[in-house]
Amino acid sequence: MVDFFKELRRRNMFRLVGAYVVGAWFLVQTAVTLKVAMNLPGWFDTMIVALAIIGFPVALVLGWIFDLTPEGFVKTDSAKSDPEFAEKKGRILDLGILAGLIAVGGVILFSSLRQPTVAPPSVRTISSAGNAVAVLPFTNRSAEAGDAYFADGIHDELLTQLSKISGLEVISRTSVMGYRETTMRIPEIATELGAAAVLEGAVQRAGERVRITVQLIDGAEDIHLWAEDYDRALTTENLFDIQSEITQLIATSLKTVLTSAEKTRLEEDPTESVAAYDAYIKGSLLISGGQRNLGENLLPALAHFEDAIAADAGFGQAWADKAYTEMAIYWFEQREGRMEGDYRERGRASLEQAKSLAPNALETRFADAYFSYWVEQDYKAAEAAFEAALDVAPSHARSVAGKAFLLRRLGKFEDAATLLSKAHRLDPLNYSFKPELALTYAIIGDFESADSLIGRARQQDPDSIYGAIFEAAVEQFKGNPDAAWNAISRTRDIFPRERLHYALATGDPAKIRYALDAWPEEKRSPENGLESFALSEIHALEVLGETEMAKEKTQALKARMDTVPPVTEWDSSFPYRPLAIPALLGDKEAVERYVKLIPAVRPRDKQSEIVFIGDAIDALNRIGEPERALDYMAEFIELTGPHAVLIFEDDPFLKNLHDHPRFIAFQAEYAAIKDTL
Repeated sequence: MVDFFKELRRRNMFRLVGAYVVGAWFLVQTAVTLKVAMNLPGWFDTMIVALAIIGFPVALVLGWIFDLTPEGFVKTDSAKSDPEFAEKKGRILDLGILAGLIAVGGVILFSSLRQPTVAPPSVRTISSAGNAVAVLPFTNRSAEAGDAYFADGIHDELLTQLSKISGLEVISRTSVMGYRETTMRIPEIATELGAAAVLEGAVQRAGERVRITVQLIDGAEDIHLWAEDYDRALTTENLFDIQSEITQLIATSLKTVLTSAEKTRLEEDPTESVAAYDAYIKGSLLISGGQRNLGENLLPALAHFEDAIAADAGFGQAWADKAYTEMAIYWFEQREGRMEGDYRERGRASLEQAKSLAPNALETRFADAYFSYWVEQDYKAAEAAFEAALDVAPSHARSVAGKAFLLRRLGKFEDAATLLSKAHRLDPLNYSFKPELALTYAIIGDFESADSLIGRARQQDPDSIYGAIFEAAVEQFKGNPDAAWNAISRTRDIFPRERLHYALATGDPAKIRYALDAWPEEKRSPENGLESFALSEIHALEVLGETEMAKEKTQALKARMDTVPPVTEWDSSFPYRPLAIPALLGDKEAVERYVKLIPAVRPRDKQSEIVFIGDAIDALNRIGEPERALDYMAEFIELTGPHAVLIFEDDPFLKNLHDHPRFIAFQAEYAAIKDTL
């Protein structure tokens, strides 16, 4: 045995092994780098590793058989002994192995000590003073096409991290996803999105490793500010560290200084389970687009969050998003009778778990806000919860928009317009924000801004039925019934009640008869629309002067409604609403009863209050109480602004009030401030 080891040393086998290991390591690292840089197939670096393993025994056999001599490689048995050359050869091999080991150790030490809080010296700052960043969808460079969700999940999580930096504005995922595989130049993208800088990136997942490459580009100058390449073991700690480092590099380039609280949030690792994180990002991607087209994604998203919790029961953010999803199912599906199960209480229980595990997480505060908004309808509590969410993530577009919609329900229309404007800035290609913001501007009398947004919405999607409804409402607030009619006409037969409403405002018999005749037959029955057609038909006959026919229709309607239990609570979904039929019948007792009942039982919601006030004005005027009708009109104007008088000028059922001194005073108040709006 001693002789065998002597022979191994004589043939330099130990040195050969060391040299081979060092050389193979450098070869594998070079292969991984080339794969990412040249976008080579996923099997490339795997093939190199396999060849290195296969080559090891071959190298051992060749090293045993052959030896290096001054005359070249010869069989070891026939090699001539040259002690001086052998010693020199040994020293060269030893130095080579030592240098290789030092290089390997240096690379490993550098990787382990690299701190994400320190920006590399090559980081440059943007040329402009902007603070908005757009993160384009990450390219999936994994061998498996099915790993595309992983790249999208990392992208979505990075956007969430960036939204937590108060000095930055991050463009929402809804807007940037349209630029996947775009051929547009960076300055063009930056201009469209209003971004000062644009981040591009790619994600490669291979077995137990992940590689993320990113580069930040100045949106105005189209120059690279920095580029980074992260090659790490696939652990949640590494993924969160990478996101944290990228976030801080972006902040540095956009001249933003992070607060100590923001740094602490970036260092949080919500889970240590890769399986839990994998399931979580699958669910998050399904709900991160907001409420539009949300319904079909809810149950699949819920299943993913449940998988995440099964893998890590202490994953607070997964519990929070599970709670939000369950509340969304309750709000959008279960209340409408389209789904069974007590998702309201399930959401409550999931939220309690999230609060116990991650009380300060953005996801928990966001879910808490919607629990108060949708489930409890406690708008004050919801406002506080949205503010708490925005304290954590000031640029979280979904929280910004959620609070804006809530403020409208609280009657804080100007504040709602300010926040919706920010939501639109953060998510400029999200179509729904344009008509929503336009209507909010119209409510407060800023018609110039409303018109601008309606025009941009029509340019983005000329055929949108959703946009047509909002455009008609804006025109109504402006006192333009003909323009409202033209807008609503684009919706075809989908909104027959609204179309007839705007036709009545024009007073044009041809438009009224057309709207009435075009009402789809299948939507005229009492079972389909809760007498919506019957009430609208009666109103149309009144305006057309066919009063006797209107009375006959009213009596027939009363006979049908006498068989229905009386309304005992507020339900804003009733198309006719409780005051409408008593008002048509001149039933003073019923009108007085509902005028007192409805404010006591309806939600504390200014949007619902506007609906009620409008109904009260019409009902009280019909039963011969014009002064009380004008009292409610004054309340309506106080709630929205002097411009609201324009709506009442076009109401065919309030013409008897137009010559009243109080109504004339309302008109004068608007005329005095009209040019300042």
